[in-house]
Amino acid sequence: MGLGVLEDRHLSHVPGTALLTDVVGSDSYHNQGGLNTSALRHGKGRDSDVLLVPQPSNSPNDPLNWPLWKKDLILFFICIDTAVVGAWGPMITPGFVEMTSQFGISYNKLNGDLGYGILMIGLSCFVTNSMAVVWGRRPVFLLGNLLLFISSIGGFYAHTFNSLLGFRLVGCIGMSPFEVLVTTTIADIYFVHQRGVRLAAWGLCLSIGVGGGTIMALANIKHSGYIIQNLGWNWTYGICAIMFGVWIIVLFFFCPETAYRRDDSLNTDLGTGQEKVDQLTSNDNSKKAASGSPGAEDIVEVEIEAIERAATNTTWSEKKHSYWHDLKIFHGRVSDDPFWKVLTRPFLMLIFPQVLFSFFAYGLTTSWLVVVGSVLAQLFTAPPYNFSVSGVGLVSVASLIGALAGAFVSGPIADWIIKMMSRRNGGVYEPEFRLVLIVITFVLGGISFFGFGWSLQEQDPWIAPVIFYGLQYFSVGFMTIAVYGYLTDCHRDKAPEAFAAINLRNLYSFGMNYFISDWISSQGPKEVFCIIGGVHVFICLCAIPMYIYGKRCRSWTSRVKLFEKVMQA
Repeated sequence: MGLGVLEDRHLSHVPGTALLTDVVGSDSYHNQGGLNTSALRHGKGRDSDVLLVPQPSNSPNDPLNWPLWKKDLILFFICIDTAVVGAWGPMITPGFVEMTSQFGISYNKLNGDLGYGILMIGLSCFVTNSMAVVWGRRPVFLLGNLLLFISSIGGFYAHTFNSLLGFRLVGCIGMSPFEVLVTTTIADIYFVHQRGVRLAAWGLCLSIGVGGGTIMALANIKHSGYIIQNLGWNWTYGICAIMFGVWIIVLFFFCPETAYRRDDSLNTDLGTGQEKVDQLTSNDNSKKAASGSPGAEDIVEVEIEAIERAATNTTWSEKKHSYWHDLKIFHGRVSDDPFWKVLTRPFLMLIFPQVLFSFFAYGLTTSWLVVVGSVLAQLFTAPPYNFSVSGVGLVSVASLIGALAGAFVSGPIADWIIKMMSRRNGGVYEPEFRLVLIVITFVLGGISFFGFGWSLQEQDPWIAPVIFYGLQYFSVGFMTIAVYGYLTDCHRDKAPEAFAAINLRNLYSFGMNYFISDWISSQGPKEVFCIIGGVHVFICLCAIPMYIYGKRCRSWTSRVKLFEKVMQA
């Protein structure tokens, strides 16, 4: 048992499990369990004992071989884009009360009909995800920004509810790549021990957008509440049109394609090079016992040899691509799978225990944030608070502070935990180590949801529910990193499809938008948010059996023919 994770009795190498750390001896050679691991690529500096997972190829065009500053610059531009994309959806919520008067409809109908955008995101992400898997990430990111640019211009000039709704639906199609492909890009260009901080950066920008979506005009930090109050809600779209127009250019010049095909034997976390390992094992009787299967050390040694031979036997005739070559929008197919198979695979992947758990853990937890953000105007414009439009907008400053604090804390903690636990586990990394972070979400998330509803019901001073609102964003950030990191490490080769599957949670958010307003009106915020808090606590507790039995689940899904057919579908 590796730190509470039950060992598997069937496979010598379970996909997801990887050798992450070793020991540097006095002779400056790396070793693990008596094996010389110096042939493998390692991290630098204080991570010099950390093996790079996956192992990079010898090609200068492999994104894993790009300099770290280039990777971080790419992610920086994408994360800023993500923040604006996230803000695009809820940015007009402070003006909902004003818009009900302008359009002559009820608050619940306005909120519910605009919720069709959430449904559109949930459905279109399957199409945009499939396009990215087959034809690459770069064209899909650019297409998403173009659709958001067009829809923002349309929203600026919209003067009827139907025209606004139509342009919103077009924009929601453009939002869908940022629900899935940012985390896929992180998996494309970063190693396992580097992903926590980067996932935190993405989660920060997403949280700023979703919860602090009423914060607009990042160039001057002007609040959308004031924009709506002084200029009208249309101007929120005008500012977004400017941002997306600029960012189309930024992405074109500074964000190259990150999808790349490398030798299977280099994917030490997937076990995809097992055929090479088996071949080497059969050809080298010194690495096999006279009877029975190879031991753990034999398998590790054979995998090391497989990687070393792959690196030396593969001839990299390609030269480093020029900057002008990288500017091409389309670089050919990056997957041989038919488009329709990739399109249906996310639905089928919901039968995987890891994906199903992630769907409930991440999907339902983050959906609460969307739901809470949609009723802020209803809660804070009513007595005893009687906030103005700009006052409702300022409530979202709490979510910004919570998301910032959570990102700066959760990212470093996530990477530190997996390296520390891997060292204590004899150098072997298990993806379940990611789930330890959910303990923080369990405690603080429960407190935040219960406290938010309770303080509103008791009509406490406004600072109380606002603090609990910010705490929601602080705690949920840990869940985001835990789940996305876990799913990436379990199914990195099918990460886009897995992420698309868990984003079916948008269907739940869409449904909640239809009755959350009436539910609060009829039963009060205390009962509503205590129920939400109870569901949140239950979901977090489900992480315990997932942690214990996760490795056996990974083994089971890699052995059973049904799951194999899904992965190859």
